Formats: sequence, C-alpha cells, structure tokens
Amino acid sequence: MVIPLSQIEVGDTARVIWVASPPDMARRLQDLGFAPGEEVQCVLAGRPGGMRAYLAQGAVIGLREQNGREIFVERKRRSASG
Repeated sequence: MVIPLSQIEVGDTARVIWVASPPDMARRLQDLGFAPGEEVQCVLAGRPGGMRAYLAQGAVIGLREQNGREIFVERKRRSASG
C-alpha cells in the first residue's frame, strides 16, 4: 500500500514511489535521497506535526511534516524477528 512518508513509524523502512511536491522542491528532495526507488528509514520523530528525521543515502535528513506528506512510499515488511 502506498502512503505518505510522514505516516511511517520510527524504525520503519520504506521505498519511495513518487514525490508530489512542486518541481523545485521535488528536485531538491530527490537530490537529498528521496527519489523513486530509493529506500529511506525514519530514525527520529518529534512532536506530532513537527520535524522528523530520515536516513536517506547514508545521511540523516530532517523534514517538515508537510514535505513528508508529499513523498509517497511503500512500507517494507518487517521480518518475523524484527
């Protein structure tokens, strides 16, 4: 199921499907590692509606919730052990 990146939980990994931001912001997000086909992981979540941090291409990137709502991902299934 495809969901906004802002809906994944800390520790979850997801594959980017598409970025629905305006063109300039979409290019910037893709340059940061939020490009279709890339895997990202939520590593930190602040208060609801606040910033979240994601591991993308080996770097931790902080995003506002609005940006996270414009990146659509498919959550990876967790293994039985984790």
